[in-house]
Amino acid sequence: MNGDDLGYTMGVTRGILAGYNEGILRSTTALMNAKYIEESAELAKECPDLGVGLHLNLSLGAPLTEAKTLRDPSTGLFYKGRGEVWKHNPSFEEVGQEWEAQLQKFKEVFGCMPDHLDSHHSVHDAVPQAKDTSLRMSREYNLPLRRYNHFQYVPDFFGASKPEDLIHIFEKYDGKDIEIMAHPAFVDLDLYLWSSVSLSRIKELAVL
Repeated sequence: MNGDDLGYTMGVTRGILAGYNEGILRSTTALMNAKYIEESAELAKECPDLGVGLHLNLSLGAPLTEAKTLRDPSTGLFYKGRGEVWKHNPSFEEVGQEWEAQLQKFKEVFGCMPDHLDSHHSVHDAVPQAKDTSLRMSREYNLPLRRYNHFQYVPDFFGASKPEDLIHIFEKYDGKDIEIMAHPAFVDLDLYLWSSVSLSRIKELAVL
């Protein structure tokens, strides 16, 4: 069970950690350009068995590098959504530099390497060049990459609202090694204002 978006808001971070402390969550991935990532990292360090990976990002907030081709010129932020940046002829050299900067910041903030890689809005393999870039990073640092390791990726939990939804997933994939994507959170004002996915997160947390 992987809880995406550590650091996005404090409600998200506290929800992920509640899923660990009170439920079955044992893995998360961190947004390194998020406003609350340093505070979230300190809290996560209190959970010794929580695997923390890197949530590669090209679609939320501001880049950590200059990344001229990855920014919306009207805002200076990443283009929003899984598909938007690719419409603007991005430099894949800049993609690699940005993801490398996110990895280096992870090492600085958490004091260790991430234990796996995935991405916000699944941008890491949204187009073939992004897939190639993320796979190179995965091989270089020997880090498992979502959808490209021995765990079968399972998005079926998204929006789950009752325990039976999770039990059904376990029955469907019985005997297989799987990674279940989850987005647990307590809904704070930041999440309500910033994300179109808010109420469903606390339902997922309740199931976990």
